[in-house]
Amino acid sequence: MKFQIKNYIARSGERYSFLFSPDDPGVPLFYPGVYVSRQLRDNHTHQSQLVALDGIRRLSEWERDRGISLEERLLAGTLLNAHEVDDLAGHMKIRRSGKPGESICSRKFNVYWGCVRSYIAWLTDQLIPDANKAEVRKLVEKQDSRLKTKNLKRVGSRARKKQALLDEKFSEAARQTLLELFSSPFIGMPTTTHRGTRLRNVVMARILYETGMRRGELLSLKLKNFVESSGGQLPYVEVERNHDDELDHRTHQPVAKTQGRILAISSGLEDQIKQYRTEYRAEIQNVGFGDEDFLFCVHQFGSTVGQALTVNGFNSAISYLKKTFPSLGKSLHPHAFRHDFNYRFSLHADQMEWTEAQEAEAREEVNGWCHGSEMAKVYNLRHRREKAMEIGVKIARDTERPL
Repeated sequence: MKFQIKNYIARSGERYSFLFSPDDPGVPLFYPGVYVSRQLRDNHTHQSQLVALDGIRRLSEWERDRGISLEERLLAGTLLNAHEVDDLAGHMKIRRSGKPGESICSRKFNVYWGCVRSYIAWLTDQLIPDANKAEVRKLVEKQDSRLKTKNLKRVGSRARKKQALLDEKFSEAARQTLLELFSSPFIGMPTTTHRGTRLRNVVMARILYETGMRRGELLSLKLKNFVESSGGQLPYVEVERNHDDELDHRTHQPVAKTQGRILAISSGLEDQIKQYRTEYRAEIQNVGFGDEDFLFCVHQFGSTVGQALTVNGFNSAISYLKKTFPSLGKSLHPHAFRHDFNYRFSLHADQMEWTEAQEAEAREEVNGWCHGSEMAKVYNLRHRREKAMEIGVKIARDTERPL
């Protein structure tokens, strides 16, 4: 039996979660529930709360395996000693699924360890007797110092990660396959079966390719967010901030991490969205047709048919496309569309001879980033890098013998 995290949706649309012990699966653990409600609820997204609870779940597993009750220890005025901190860190590093002995990456460990540190610090303040006494405060600070020393150093430099980000784009083979799919969505389908699912998947991929929006933003698109061309106005889709949408019944709600914005789309994509909406989506059982209904739905017959497509459903769609079209490459993932979009954005900015400031400002707008975004600066490094290469080539040619 394992500790479980169960998710709920309030009538207001707010998502919240509780941690349950295998010994009493009907009642949530008290202190983790209080911690999330009092410390995280007001200024952390539901996804961040889930990450914190996952870290606390690992802590709870360690307590069970070692026969330790951190709450009883703290009520008795006893803190974690150096050996226990070492042992807890070792437990947190172990991958919960996969081969025995495998460890999670340093970045993931630091995220979980930060959540556990914050929870232990809060729990200590809540339970330890005489918390305001100077000698007790020193012991508490010593415990936190021991926990802090277990943070792992980053593997690889930030500069190298930025460089890898700048270089990430689709291969020419993958790009050609995508463009062929966008042009002929039903390529390779001998029958008309599942044409609706195929068109839905291709339209989703094409929206990501043309707009660079995130996966959560794509899955949050409603019928009202697609605006057709009219009176000289170009077609577009609108990204809205939609946290805790009471009309979204998905427990793990896909949300827009960035600011709302309007994104232009091609006339070809406009036609395919209309085709999907009228010829295929309209035929799905239980599907809604109101402005607030979601654009992309479950097609497969079952209890969820007609409901909004989930993140797992989207991931399965991408996996199926990769399996069907091997030239897309195994490394294709939802965020790769965003990286490739920004790569093509840089190429167009160069063709239009924008200054670096103009490019950054436009990039912030189209990606939904705030002014002065670090990510915009990272992508703009590509422009500076290529200019530096041009100058470097000219300098290198100084050694060539004049003709």
